Amino acid sequence: MSILSSFVKEYNDKFVQKEKEFEKGFVGDIKRVKEKLLDPSFLPSVQLKSILDKQIRRARYPMEVAITGQFSSGKSTFLNALLSRNILPTGITPVTSKVNFINYGEEYKLKITYYSGAQEYAPIEAISDFTDQRQDEMSDIKYLTLYAPMDILKDISFVDTPGLNSQSQSDTDTTRNVLRDVGGIIWLTLIDNAGKMSEAEVLEEYMEHFKNKSLCVLNQKDKFSQEQIDTTTKYVSEKFSQYFAQVTPISAKMALESRAHQQDVQIKDKQDKLLQNIRNALSGNIASIAKNLDEYYADVNDINNLDTANNDKMFEESNIQEILNFIENTLRPQAKDSKEFAIKKDLKGICDILVQENETI
Repeated sequence: MSILSSFVKEYNDKFVQKEKEFEKGFVGDIKRVKEKLLDPSFLPSVQLKSILDKQIRRARYPMEVAITGQFSSGKSTFLNALLSRNILPTGITPVTSKVNFINYGEEYKLKITYYSGAQEYAPIEAISDFTDQRQDEMSDIKYLTLYAPMDILKDISFVDTPGLNSQSQSDTDTTRNVLRDVGGIIWLTLIDNAGKMSEAEVLEEYMEHFKNKSLCVLNQKDKFSQEQIDTTTKYVSEKFSQYFAQVTPISAKMALESRAHQQDVQIKDKQDKLLQNIRNALSGNIASIAKNLDEYYADVNDINNLDTANNDKMFEESNIQEILNFIENTLRPQAKDSKEFAIKKDLKGICDILVQENETI
């Protein structure tokens, strides 16, 4: 019997093809399809492998949420509030003249992509040199990608747009293409400018088909009474009901200030600083690592002992949590379903083409 068992085992190892195991979930399903289509007996092309790899990357890529609106509505300040960091440049005059993709990265850095296809990297502190519409040297830049080690960016990629009344038609066209492709849209407007004819014309031209994935945010609620806020919110909700799934008043300024001072955010900042100091010490004075650790623990202890009551109140009054809830509970499920539908449709199209080629051959 042992001889027979040995024979069966040897036969199975040599001739019986075992089913390859894949990770659970949608990415695993795509890998399973890829494995079948790239069977050597089909003589698969390099192009087919590249197309299937692209679908896997597409499935893994975080949901994209675009921040748009008219110029000078506080988009960069609002996005800084979502990120809990004062990263993007802000100003009294319009400053964002290029589409900025904000993605997760192990360290802060800025990638500049030119229309020629060339790319270069720069420190994150230099971002204003490449986004300010007041600069004359921006015409060669296609878009910017900002990388930051923030947990929220592991699941969501934000897109900061120039706005839909940009001084450059090409930038406006780029924004329109972004709105079509992203999983969610946050339209930002000043609460005292909401509902005006100029804005209605822009919404009619660009936002007519995006209601299910669009949120209208009325910024600078801290400048008005609660009665004024309620009246404006009701008016915009009714007037622009065909464009937005929800209308929410917020104060981006209060949100940024409160989120930047949250204990977990401050501790994360200290961790980033500590890691950078350790990296620097490893290439020089290793003895300074102990000092850096002592300073870090002292800073964390001070942060944990802070009275956060006023900060918590400011965070609640800013109303930014409603935006985070809308992203998590409304946009994310829709974006996931939409992405899966689109990828399945593309994979079916690939299979149909392969079947037709096989029949022709």
